[in-house]
Amino acid sequence: MKKFIVLIMALFISQLAISQALYRAFPSDVLGEERNVKILKPRNYAANPEKTYPLVIVLDGDFLFEPVAGTVDYLSYWDQMPESFVIGINQRESRYDETQINRESGFPEPQSLKFMDFVMEIRQTMIEEYRVAPFTVIVGKDITANLASFYIMRKKIPVNAFIQIAPEYSTLIKENLISKISQLEEYNYFYVATPENDNLLNELITKETDSLFGTKKNLHLKHEAIKGSNKYTVATHAIPRGLEFIFNEYQLIDEEKLLIEDLAEEAKFEGLENKKGMVSVMDRILEKYRMIKEVYGVDMKLRLVDLVTISDYVASKKDWDQLISIGVLADKEYPTLLYGRFIEGIGYEGLGRPSRAIKAFNIAYGLEPAVGINKDDVLDKIELLQIKEKE
Repeated sequence: MKKFIVLIMALFISQLAISQALYRAFPSDVLGEERNVKILKPRNYAANPEKTYPLVIVLDGDFLFEPVAGTVDYLSYWDQMPESFVIGINQRESRYDETQINRESGFPEPQSLKFMDFVMEIRQTMIEEYRVAPFTVIVGKDITANLASFYIMRKKIPVNAFIQIAPEYSTLIKENLISKISQLEEYNYFYVATPENDNLLNELITKETDSLFGTKKNLHLKHEAIKGSNKYTVATHAIPRGLEFIFNEYQLIDEEKLLIEDLAEEAKFEGLENKKGMVSVMDRILEKYRMIKEVYGVDMKLRLVDLVTISDYVASKKDWDQLISIGVLADKEYPTLLYGRFIEGIGYEGLGRPSRAIKAFNIAYGLEPAVGINKDDVLDKIELLQIKEKE
């Protein structure tokens, strides 16, 4: 039943992607011919003329473009990853010629190297023609995944993240992949998914490789043997899981995660009188958005939903000083909305400073409602505090 549901969802999102995709013939100087590609533009591209978007390149675009594009569209709609360009390269007639590996050297044959250069030619054209951020994901399956992994061998890595679906790694890749990844200085994500009964991961990932990555905060490696999948259905699982893994830092803040991080931070300073250097919740949200810009090339304002999440969490801990700071930050990010001033008022109320709280609430009353808080809620707060002041 689960397999059936997954396949139905994949079909649905694929049809959605088809309806939004652009089809074009791409004239290639590298190949000396035109190649057909499919492009999915971000939903809100025209409405955000200053914004840049990551690029997802899909090999085997004949059958992988639609599920990848549909998943990107769905996840970005729910803010689980940034809106992104997706470009699929059709290889129906040429995938075997373009993925040939020399058996003796273990490296791609000349026609395969030329195809790899063609993929980078497309990437550069997308950067020149559209507002594409300097973050590129490449998706491949079996032999195209194998070929894509050879980008790791290049001196300057043109790809920031890999989704490798049931790869058929050459001996050279098996021997050098982990070592090459571990030497990278840039942020890089490498996601590998295989069917449940594939022993590739046991050969590729060991305790030694896990320890190798333990100190490399810029490198992220994940391998999954997808339970109940085969070489055909593994892609329907790997695509959303891979994208979720790659864009984990982008995803909305989770209150449970905040609690875990807080407990870990408190444990570092347990028994110490001097708490200087302790990272606050507000520090972490600012660091999160700095990372989003640095890693994904997406410069964005703090999402209101994230500010609400951290405000609720901090208020539940009765950390009123920090709540006031978050209110000031929210007011700076959303000056026309009442939320920042409202939160600031709650903070002052918690500190036992009703006059200062009333002042914040009065300012909030003149601003626009937000996140379910309206002017009546503000008035209720003001009236209750005025009554308390008279008592």
